[in-house]
Amino acid sequence: MRQMRPWLASNGWLLLAGMLPAVVLIGALIYFTGWALAFSFTDIELVGKKSADWSWIGLDNYERLFTRRGFLESLGTTITFTFFSAIVGQTVMGFVLASALRTQRGMLRTVVEVSIMLGWLLPDIVAAFLWSATTTKTGLINNLVVTPFGLAPVNFLNDFALQIVIIANVWKGTAWSYLLFIAALDSVGREIVEAAKVDGASLWQRTWQVILPIIRPHIATNMLFITIWTFTYFPLIYAMTGGGPGRQTQVLAILMYEQSFKIGKIGYGSAISVAMLVVVGVLSIFYVRLLREPK
Repeated sequence: MRQMRPWLASNGWLLLAGMLPAVVLIGALIYFTGWALAFSFTDIELVGKKSADWSWIGLDNYERLFTRRGFLESLGTTITFTFFSAIVGQTVMGFVLASALRTQRGMLRTVVEVSIMLGWLLPDIVAAFLWSATTTKTGLINNLVVTPFGLAPVNFLNDFALQIVIIANVWKGTAWSYLLFIAALDSVGREIVEAAKVDGASLWQRTWQVILPIIRPHIATNMLFITIWTFTYFPLIYAMTGGGPGRQTQVLAILMYEQSFKIGKIGYGSAISVAMLVVVGVLSIFYVRLLREPK
């Protein structure tokens, strides 16, 4: 390290050049966040008179979030979607698959990994088309499961829209959790698990009292990222349902898009985005503190 200091002192420009992309990225994030925050206190619109002759309206947009229909309903839908899709679905499914396949070598593991990776790698639009086609009245589910038993075809995407969207997102996003957990489980010493087994610990006790505490940081990282991604998720849901039928799948990201670019209320849409930022920030702090290493 001491030998490197003269080189660092004489080549400080190189370090600054290496830091420049990160500085530019952080600056852009702060810049656009600042504009969104500023717009949330205005009545600016996408087109029309208010697009140029806008004015400051204080907290009116934020008051509208809690006094008019739309935001609170979408917030409830988003929380439901995030909880069952990310926390229950992707996290649990990823851990279960990683635990089950950790010691497997062969065709079974290859088939499972290719299947979950395929969902992750497919573009959102393609995945949305596949799930929409599968769950229609003439889709694969009805042809293989429903109509062969003499039952009337069911439009699953219309009658169970939120449930289908949650399942589709679990299928598409589980690969991230699986890859993270399979790497985390590989870092757990086999001698530790074997020692617990010799001491008489059951499979559940070994998992809950030995493995999970060791991979706690990985769990925190996984839940932090998938919570942020899922809470602000837009493409798959919009491509499958457009937020419908009615408001059944209108998550906050879709509400923000519709208010900002369909209706043209840029100020109100900015207030929704700021509210989403606050909720995600609170959730992130909660997970980090809940899952941090005990002292």
